[in-house]
Amino acid sequence: MSDPLKKVRAVLAAPPEPFLVTSRTKRRVQSLIGKAGGDAVILNVGAGYTDYGPRVINLDIFNSGSTHIIASALALPFPDSIADLVVLQGVLEHVEDADSTLKECIRALKPGGLFYTEMPFLQPYHESPIDLRRSTRPGLGKLCAPLVEVESGIHIGPASTVTWILRELMAGVLSGGNPALYRRINSLAGWAVFPLKYADYFLERLPQFHRIASSCYYIGRKE
Repeated sequence: MSDPLKKVRAVLAAPPEPFLVTSRTKRRVQSLIGKAGGDAVILNVGAGYTDYGPRVINLDIFNSGSTHIIASALALPFPDSIADLVVLQGVLEHVEDADSTLKECIRALKPGGLFYTEMPFLQPYHESPIDLRRSTRPGLGKLCAPLVEVESGIHIGPASTVTWILRELMAGVLSGGNPALYRRINSLAGWAVFPLKYADYFLERLPQFHRIASSCYYIGRKE
């Protein structure tokens, strides 16, 4: 096989993500970090490959290259009431015990401190290493009790919901249950449908679309 053909196949095998995380959403977390103050203790729990700079302590169960502490979110290696801000992005759907994870984050938070999290609502199954749960916007608020809600809303918008589900539906139907064919069609379908997600630049600004959002966010304060 010629090198150009290999490159074309490699490109086709890796279509753009079916969801859109807009700059508006990215600025939300960066704003919380900026407002926390220069002396604030900020924990990024389940940080993965995210890195918000030297002020933020990145914790995860593996070393991503920017990880400061390797530990489980179920047993944070911090004393009570140490953090001014705890960030927990894209974690709750993947941990075995969401309640215990949240209790640990709240335990580490100072009274008056802020907690930020995101959780899928309408997303296909995705492993990391396993995928266990979903939540509505008000359901996420209930899950984070006894924190007092400061703000909640759409993290990833409804156009991403349609894009991702349509990609999976096309691959599932057209592959006829063949795993190898499913993977190929999933990639090709990804190229066909990904432009739909860009409608979220507008749609995620309309709060009523939390009803069919791909993912929701929550900001809470510890009393």
